[in-house]
Amino acid sequence: MGTRVIRLIAPGTVLTGAILLGLMQAALVIWAAVQQPWLGVDLRISDSGIVVGSSAQDGPGRSLPEGAQVLRIAPPGGLGTAPAPGLTLEPADRIEEPDMLGSAPAMRRFLDRQGDLHGALQGGAVRFDYTTPEGARSVTLEPASSRPVTDLPAAFWTQIGVGLAGLWLGAWVVALRLSDRAAWMLLLAGLGLALSSQSAALYSTREIALDPLVFEIASRSNSIGTLIFGVGMVTLFLIYPKPLARGLRLVAPAFILIGTILWIQFDNWPERTPLLQPVVAATMAALLAALGAQIWANRRDARARAMLGWFGLSVAVGAGGFVLTVILPVMLGRPPVLAQSTAFLLFLLIYVGLCLGVLRYRLFDLADWSFRFLFYAGGVALLLALDALLIFGLALDRAPALGVSIAIVALAYLPLRGWLATRFRREREMSAEDLFLRFAEIAQADEPGEQGRRLAGLLRDRFAPLAITPLAAPLTEPQLATDGEALIFPSVAGLSAMRLDWAQGGERLFSSRDLAMAGRMASLLQRAIDQHRAYREAVEAERRRISRDMHDNIGVLLLGALHSPGLERKDLLIRQTLTDLREIISNPAMESLDLLRLLADLRGEVAEHLEVAGVTLDWQDGNLPEAKLSPRVVHTLRAFLREGISNLMRHSGAAQATVRITGRRISNAGGAGDAQPGSGAAPALIEGAPALDLCLRDDGRGFDPDALRAGNGFINLRDRIEQCGGRLEVRTGPEGTSLIAELPLSSSEKEKAA
Repeated sequence: MGTRVIRLIAPGTVLTGAILLGLMQAALVIWAAVQQPWLGVDLRISDSGIVVGSSAQDGPGRSLPEGAQVLRIAPPGGLGTAPAPGLTLEPADRIEEPDMLGSAPAMRRFLDRQGDLHGALQGGAVRFDYTTPEGARSVTLEPASSRPVTDLPAAFWTQIGVGLAGLWLGAWVVALRLSDRAAWMLLLAGLGLALSSQSAALYSTREIALDPLVFEIASRSNSIGTLIFGVGMVTLFLIYPKPLARGLRLVAPAFILIGTILWIQFDNWPERTPLLQPVVAATMAALLAALGAQIWANRRDARARAMLGWFGLSVAVGAGGFVLTVILPVMLGRPPVLAQSTAFLLFLLIYVGLCLGVLRYRLFDLADWSFRFLFYAGGVALLLALDALLIFGLALDRAPALGVSIAIVALAYLPLRGWLATRFRREREMSAEDLFLRFAEIAQADEPGEQGRRLAGLLRDRFAPLAITPLAAPLTEPQLATDGEALIFPSVAGLSAMRLDWAQGGERLFSSRDLAMAGRMASLLQRAIDQHRAYREAVEAERRRISRDMHDNIGVLLLGALHSPGLERKDLLIRQTLTDLREIISNPAMESLDLLRLLADLRGEVAEHLEVAGVTLDWQDGNLPEAKLSPRVVHTLRAFLREGISNLMRHSGAAQATVRITGRRISNAGGAGDAQPGSGAAPALIEGAPALDLCLRDDGRGFDPDALRAGNGFINLRDRIEQCGGRLEVRTGPEGTSLIAELPLSSSEKEKAA
């Protein structure tokens, strides 16, 4: 179809047209089926002839007993009257597909008998002569003028459904790939499948006979549809996935098949009908030849090989199943394993596989699905073969034979299947231990560049791609690109996403199992990097804590010892320093302390330090709550007084120091929990929880504010107080220095996080 014409067609038009056409065709077939005379009798072929299989309870033929052998259909009259005109029923009268009769005379005779039987049923009352174990009998029946829709068997609706599915699937593919010639050939094949299966539904599920004209139209439509299906399939394989022929060589097979259709159908039909089966066989041979040529032409194209895998798998299952269940039993003189209506499902399977191949649906999973199908099919075949061998070869009963067969398959075949799957897939599997070590190596790398190189090495060892390319755009989830040609490994912990092209050195596409594996690897790697970062942050936080405690506690005690004139006092301070040092290093999470007891100890300590320095202490406290303080608050309160006293002793030259400690309750509308601009604190405090207002003031000369910004003491102290949810303010000038702090005594959310 020309490109210009295709551009004028809307995708929805194609799909809508196919839906309407399929429904109209199905409605026509159903109408023709229900217009036939009806007895409500299911006649079946047996070794003895035509027997009654069952009869509808409300049908005109309900008086025919089940299992009776029908001898003839005749006008009303007594059994054995001479001469008794009538038609003796033959097994050929119940054949599903008259094309299998094999000769033109047999076909003419079959159609003539169909006309006679249909005329007898349509003429009113008819006598059925039959035999039972009790002897010969006859019964006169009055066929209904039409067949109820509810009496149409499941085989009828199966073939109607196959036709609709084939046509609609082809139209759906065309709607998705409107400019693709392969899609249009698929639609042509779907049209042929619909015409063939739905016309076969009419005559293959007839009760006894059809009107000869209706039968002729349906039979012709069936053969025309079969060859149209062949035209579409052969042309499809000549152009997809790689064009193998152009111009006249491309259309020659189609013209040959179309000419054959016209010759068989319109040159003294049904004289040429026996040629239909060889023509269908030749079409299948041409189809397989084109498939083989495509496989050879695309042997170096992994994506095309995957598409051809869909084709090959569907053809192998559909055509192979049809040969094994229909053609081969007939060649061996046995009845088909599957009825024609069921066999059409195998052709639908071929068609669905072709649709998936043209759509390139999940090409990357074809290898997995092929292995599963082959191994499960092999298991079923082995089970049946063993069961038959034990029954017919060793004369075992059916139940023990089936049990032994299942045991052999379970114990021998299933382990072999797992070993073969691992052997033939040839994938690079990595143990959990190896993956853990590689993740740890990536997480412990110091630089992101080194982490990226180690990650690329891991991906190369796991998937063996032809190329790995870092991507600038961050991606959060793994993806399969270009029908499985590439796998996108997502961004992990700030590392670049990576594109992996062609798995296993270009031997196969990436599969959904690879996609799932990449997702698990990304998740585990993210966890490993996060855990390592948390470990490093914890180590760094511990180092800062030790540094602060050394500065705030040990430094103050050593300074007091340095300025102490008495040896006993000096020894006491040094012993206290060693005790605090041990607590800082080995017992960071010491038990909570009572507030009043802690303040009493700190008051004595501060008084002794200031007394040595010659500074008078004015200690003021009030409204103090009876509270147990967490280790963090204990260290913070202790650090506030020690840092302030240390600064006073070194820099201020003060004569008096005032310590004021007042208890109160937190109000979120203002107070201890409110963050000041620039403080960096944004705590979430508990309404009504206890807090302390702290103030340490001296009357010295103050100090340079630049020293405050450059030193670690006040910076560490501010960090401590803010981690507890409080705030610190330092005021200094010629009249003295004031340290003002607000310290919550209950753990804030910020303190818990720290």
